[in-house]
Amino acid sequence: MRWFCYSAALLLLYMVMVSGLFRGWQPILMIPLAIAVAMRERELNGAIFGAVCGLMIDTACGRLFGFTGVWLLPGCLAATLLVSHLIKINFINFLWINTSVCAIMAATDYFFRYAIWRTPGAEYVLTDFIIPAYLATAIMSPLLYFMVRLIAKKFSLHEKITLSSMHERKDDDEYKLNKS
Repeated sequence: MRWFCYSAALLLLYMVMVSGLFRGWQPILMIPLAIAVAMRERELNGAIFGAVCGLMIDTACGRLFGFTGVWLLPGCLAATLLVSHLIKINFINFLWINTSVCAIMAATDYFFRYAIWRTPGAEYVLTDFIIPAYLATAIMSPLLYFMVRLIAKKFSLHEKITLSSMHERKDDDEYKLNKS
């Protein structure tokens, strides 16, 4: 059910992006969705969901198919690995990871689509479209973080286990073995 909700959110954001509700500086809301899901899921699941989100962004924006997926997959994998090994899942950590991924994606978008080809008016595209779109993405990302957090808590399969409860369980099992 959890993955059904994530997929429904992805399709809804895809429809919003394709419809062009925000005109010139369309926020790319599938990026924070991918990062938020990656922070709540395992490495492979988060990376694959990030790649799928990237492919959906490519089809919505008319970009080279796979370009965004190639950059979003390692961003989601990094988010998952950071959460599983170094940091806690919280709003502040989500914000800096999401903002970092958005900044990297904006830079690669500008460099590989405009700067490398010396496209005339590339500075105009950067200041009037790319930067506002990614800033709007970062500003609107808290909505997606709290939505994914709600979905993950509502449909979580894993029991929340703390170190103290694991220690108590171990002691109880040893007690039962010693008693019998």
